Amino acid sequence: MFGLKPSRRYFPEEKQVCVFNKRPILYRDFSPNSAQESINELQQRLQAKGFLLTLSGKFDLETEEAVIKFQKANNLQVDGVVGPLSWACLFYPRIYRNQKSISPKLQDAVKELQTILNEEGFFKKAPDGYFNRETERGVKRFQRIYGLKDDGIVGAATWAVLLGMRQKIDNKSFLQLVYFISPQSWFLWEQLLMISCILLGIYYSPIPGDDPEWNTALATAYGLTCIVPFLLDYLPLKPSKRSSFPLFQYAPYVLTGIFWKPIISFLGTLFN
Repeated sequence: MFGLKPSRRYFPEEKQVCVFNKRPILYRDFSPNSAQESINELQQRLQAKGFLLTLSGKFDLETEEAVIKFQKANNLQVDGVVGPLSWACLFYPRIYRNQKSISPKLQDAVKELQTILNEEGFFKKAPDGYFNRETERGVKRFQRIYGLKDDGIVGAATWAVLLGMRQKIDNKSFLQLVYFISPQSWFLWEQLLMISCILLGIYYSPIPGDDPEWNTALATAYGLTCIVPFLLDYLPLKPSKRSSFPLFQYAPYVLTGIFWKPIISFLGTLFN
């Protein structure tokens, strides 16, 4: 009604086929036998779960239909493509705290989860195979770091990222220091940090002149936080990538506070 374009899928199905089927994961000992072994393993797993009857050794129509049924049953993208999420869902169970039945298989999965979290610094205790509150906290911290839903439930997406579908994060990075903050809370803290930097520039500006009243300065700072990110895109200023100076990326906001009068004057002239 408002002329807005419908949202496009970020990763369309045809791209998935190209990435996961025509471009397999390569490593030093990869060979045609590796692909065949993967197909055999896939069919055996689908048969064990009751989705496939015949082990043909080929990714035929029956295998594709079994994959589609499996994806539907596990709320995955239904496309017949066995990508990281489908593999993770095939081999790793959904685990969370206070599960009713804890089988030896689930305990093994929890122990592997705890081992990975321990190696990454999200879980301090020795792996014991019990999904306790400490394990849940480690899972939530991991999920926040890698942009997953921080619900403490280890499903296909979390398993896929745990098992390597991610970039390595520097343990000394600023992001690692604030992983306990939820994405929604971090957005508010970042907004507050930008406003504080602009206020710092306004009240400690070396440019002579009278300081504005607090409510005027606060309203000005908030308004500039909505404008500065767009201005920075057109300036030859790049945010600092060095983890040793994580706050350096907010330096332009201090400069904005210092020169707030010329900026407001320019914007007023521009809009008039």
